Amino acid sequence: MTLRDTLLGLILFPILLLVSLEANSDKQGLAYLNKIREHTGLIAFKSNKALKKAAASHAKYLVQNQISGHYEKIGKYSYTGRTPSKRVIKAGYPSHFVMENLSVNTTGADKSIDKLFSAIYHRFVFLNLDKDEIGIGSYFTKKKRRIKSAYVYNLGLSGISHLCQRSFKMTNGEYYMKNICRQNDKMIPRSRFREEKEYIRRKNKDIIVYPYANQKHIWPAFYNESPDPLPKYKVSGFPISVQFNPANFKNVKLKSFRLYDEKGKELKKTRILQHKNDHNHLFTKLEFALMPLARLEFGRTYTAVFEAVADGRKVKKRWYFRTEDPKERVYRITQNKTTLKVRSGSSAILYIVPRSRKDILRGSKSRGGIKVSFLDQNTLKVIFPKRRSSGRVSLDFGKRKVYFTIE
Repeated sequence: MTLRDTLLGLILFPILLLVSLEANSDKQGLAYLNKIREHTGLIAFKSNKALKKAAASHAKYLVQNQISGHYEKIGKYSYTGRTPSKRVIKAGYPSHFVMENLSVNTTGADKSIDKLFSAIYHRFVFLNLDKDEIGIGSYFTKKKRRIKSAYVYNLGLSGISHLCQRSFKMTNGEYYMKNICRQNDKMIPRSRFREEKEYIRRKNKDIIVYPYANQKHIWPAFYNESPDPLPKYKVSGFPISVQFNPANFKNVKLKSFRLYDEKGKELKKTRILQHKNDHNHLFTKLEFALMPLARLEFGRTYTAVFEAVADGRKVKKRWYFRTEDPKERVYRITQNKTTLKVRSGSSAILYIVPRSRKDILRGSKSRGGIKVSFLDQNTLKVIFPKRRSSGRVSLDFGKRKVYFTIE
C-alpha cells in the first residue's frame, strides 16, 4: 500500500462514518414521525429513494450556502432545482405532486420533527391526509457556521406516481390534467387522480387532533414560523389543532374551541385560526387551530374542548395532553435580580418568564464556570461547576441577572 492509499483511507473513513450517522438519523426520524402519525390515526409513511435523494440534496444546499428555505438559486453550490417539485423530478421521482418540510440547526431528527410540529403550517404538512410516502435527508457540518445542520422532508403519493408511469388513451367525456408528471404535457384522467387521493384519505381517521389524546412531553412554547401565523408575537403557547378528513366531511362550522388548565380554569388569551381568518390563506376549510397567546407551563395537564357542526351533525371532541416535565429542577425567573442556592455539579432549568409577547432572550453572559445551553428562547439548561465557590457565579441576560451560591 502506498502512502497515497493510506492518506485516502484516513480521509475516507470519517466521511463514510458521517454518511452512516446521517442515514441512521434519517431512519430514526421516519420511525419517530410514523409513531406520531399512527397515534393521531394516520397511516405510516413508506420510505421512497427518489424523495430521499431530493431531500438530501436540498439539505446539503442549505448548509453549504448558509440559507434556509424551500427555493434554490441557480449557480449556488449543490444546486439541483429551484423548487421541491423540480428537485424530486431530477432525483427520479415520477410526479410533481409533492410537499416539503424542513428545519435547520436542530440536534437530531426527533428534535427537528418536534420543532416542525410546534409550527402550525408545517404541522399540517406532516399530518397530511393524502400522502403516503416520504424521503428524509439531512446534512451536517462541524465547521463554525451559522447553519450547522439541516433536515428536509419530501412527501409524495405513490398512487399518483403510478399514474405517471402509465399511458392513457384520450376518451370523450373525460377531463384530463397535465403538469402532474415528469413529462409536463402528459395527460392524466382527473377522475383517476381524485380516486388515488380518495383511496389514501379513506385509510385515515375521520378527525385528527394534535397534540393527540394523552400525549406527553409537549414543549410549552411556540416562537416563529415562515410564514408567521401570529406576526405580532415572538413567543406564545403551543398550538392545538383539529383536522377533518375530506373523505368524510365537506362543510364544518366551528362553534367553540377552548383550552383549560389542570384546575379547570379556561385560558382566555387565545386566538382561533381557521380558513376565514388565516391571513396567510394556508388553512383549508377543514382545518382549525387554537393558538394560546402566552406560553403554557411545564409539567401541566391541559384539556382541549372542540365543538362544531359538520355536515349538519354536531361534533364534540374533548381530550388531554401534558407538557414537558423536565427531570431537572425548574426555576421560574420573574425578577430583574434573582439569587439562587444550588449544589456543586448539579444542573437546573432556568425559565425566564416572558413579560410580553415579544420578550425573548437575545443571549447570555456567564461567570464562574457555568455551562449554558438554550432549550428555547426563554429557557436554558445550566450545569454548575463541581466545586464550591465564594466568588461571583452569575448569568446576565441584559435587564435580568441571576446570581448563584454554589454549596
